[in-house]
Amino acid sequence: MTDRILKAAITASVALMALLYVAHNIANLQQAYDFFVYTTSHADQEAYPVTLLPVPPAFLIVIAMALVFSLELLAGLGGLYGAWRMFSLRRASPSAFEAGKRWAKIAMGAAVVNWWGLFQGVAVAGYQLWQMPLGQGPFDGSWVYGGMAMMTLIYLSIYERGAD
Repeated sequence: MTDRILKAAITASVALMALLYVAHNIANLQQAYDFFVYTTSHADQEAYPVTLLPVPPAFLIVIAMALVFSLELLAGLGGLYGAWRMFSLRRASPSAFEAGKRWAKIAMGAAVVNWWGLFQGVAVAGYQLWQMPLGQGPFDGSWVYGGMAMMTLIYLSIYERGAD
């Protein structure tokens, strides 16, 4: 039962982090928009001045923000629901507990897609966020946050055969 409680607690902690990030993004909506504009503008890129991805129009930036915020919200709310579900099934059969991990896995997958797929893949590699003075925090942070979610997803994926 220790692993089951840990799986719920770790999932809840990553979910809470995601919720805090989306809450801060929404509370600072104009600054978030300005940051998205800055990171896709090709500004302050001196090491590799040629960026292959185009500067997007404003409507695509809004769509990108909505996608990021939605994934963070899914990671947060889905993760908290999944953590609660796992905790409530901590004494259940292995198959019932396994089925109860569904939302936790979906949530952690959303976090990985957001922080590794969108941040590391699109922003860092595609728009070369790593070159920008204001990009170092999101560059480092998205790697760590995606790693936390991926490690949690791996841990959640371990099936406890006959653990009861």
